[in-house]
Order: sequence, then structure tokens, then C-alpha cells
Amino acid sequence: MTPGFHCSSLEFHQPTTLIPKLAELGFGAVAIRPCRGRWDLDTPWFDAVSAEIAGTAKEHGVAIVIDLDALFYDDPDSIDPYSLASQDAAIRDAAAAQIRRWIERTAEMGAVATTFSTGRVCPRERDAAETDDHGEQILERLAGAISPLVQLASSLGVNLALRPVSEHAIATVAHFERFGQWIGTDAALGLAADVGEMLLGGEFPIGARLARLQHRLSCVYLCEPDLERGCDQRFGHGDIDLGRVWEVMTESGYGGPAVFRCCGHGRLGLVSAREALALLDPS
Repeated sequence: MTPGFHCSSLEFHQPTTLIPKLAELGFGAVAIRPCRGRWDLDTPWFDAVSAEIAGTAKEHGVAIVIDLDALFYDDPDSIDPYSLASQDAAIRDAAAAQIRRWIERTAEMGAVATTFSTGRVCPRERDAAETDDHGEQILERLAGAISPLVQLASSLGVNLALRPVSEHAIATVAHFERFGQWIGTDAALGLAADVGEMLLGGEFPIGARLARLQHRLSCVYLCEPDLERGCDQRFGHGDIDLGRVWEVMTESGYGGPAVFRCCGHGRLGLVSAREALALLDPS
């Protein structure tokens, strides 16, 4: 596998300054998220910043993962960026349009994966006949919204991958597998597995489950949620043995990026990156 690090874990650093440092430490991939005013579709400098990030990554032999789940990006009052599962067609269309713009504007960056989540089905939108968040009507809406995005991504050479998130319409890896029946098993939609979300969904054993699905994996986010603080745990300070997950995944033959993420600890700087690497070499 290719060890990666999520730049949002170091929110006080710019990706272009982080990439050389992370490459020097031994990381072969970085994940980046949209950020208002910095890496933002609506700024006049977006294309220049994107080209600089892509050029720096290429220079240092680092692959890019684009993580579209940017908190509060679309609405400063809402942590979720969009909803592809809403009953409101206007909300679904706006969400799909946003992802479409990112696919089109970042295609030339050559990212190894572009990941997204479905968003929630808001309780206020649910009627009495549709109380199951993973019912057929919701899956049909998702297929209608996501299928064109998959086709667009394929035509542009973009590897699009869905990240299951707890309380979202696709909340678990098992839900992702079921969704395949609606979107079609031949659809070029990868899985962006998030170990922290798998923990919340009770999907154990994590390593073995991911190993079984390694043929669908586009990337893996290695993290553990800190529910008390609303962020991620520091590496090596939680209950999940991420080193063991790495070992099982490596043995499975998966060769894609495995991105370490620990949002909420930016003040530690590159200490977090070194703690991640220590999990791979406990000696």
C-alpha cells in the first residue's frame, strides 16, 4: 500500500509546503479538501493553486487524493456539504452540480481518487411511508443522482469513489455493497472506506472486511473518531490498532493509498505525521 497523510489534519499548513515535508518522511500520497478562500472553486486563483499543488506532488512523487467532504464549505451553518439523497430535487441537483464542477475542474490534477459522501436524508424531509434511511426509494434517488457523475468521471479519467459516513444515506460499507444493486455492479464507482466510520457502524473485523473488498477500494482513510471532542484521535492514542489494519490490508494485496487522518490536532504539526508512520514500524 501507499502510505498517505490528510492535509486537513494540519489545517495551519498549506498543501504545497506540506507535500515536500511529507514526501521526505516517507509518505507517497496526500489527501486535500476544499477550503473557502484557499482551495475554493469560486476564487479566481483556483486553477493556479490546483496546478501548483499538482506540480509539487508530481515533483516529489506523491499521489493526490481529493476528498470532497469539506465541512461547512457550502453552508457555514451546516457541517454536511450537500445531500444527494434529499427528497427535494432542487437540493439533489445542487449537490450533484457541485460534485460535477469539482470533477471537471480537477480532472487535470491526475488524482488517484476523488472521494465524496451521499449526505444525509434530513428527518424533516421524511414522510411516514419512508422511515428507512436505506429504503428502495432513497437508493433509487441516489442512483439517479450518482450515475451521471460516475459516467462523467469515467469520461474524464477521474477515479470517483463513495465514502460511507455514519448517519448518511450510505452509512456503512454494507450499504455501499447494497447500493451496487441499484447503480449496477459494473459502474466505475469505487469505495473510499473510512476506518473511523466503520468503527461507528460496528463493521468488524475492519481489516478482514476491507481485505475482502479490496477489488473495489479506491482508497482507505485510516482514522479513529474521538466522540467526546468531535474530532479524530491521535495516532496510537485510541482503541483501534491501525497498524494491524495496515498489516491485514497489505497481506490482502491492496496496493492503493491508505491515508492517515487526525483532524483536530493541527497544533501538533508534523508530530502527527511521525506518529502515523510509527504505527507501521513499531520497532
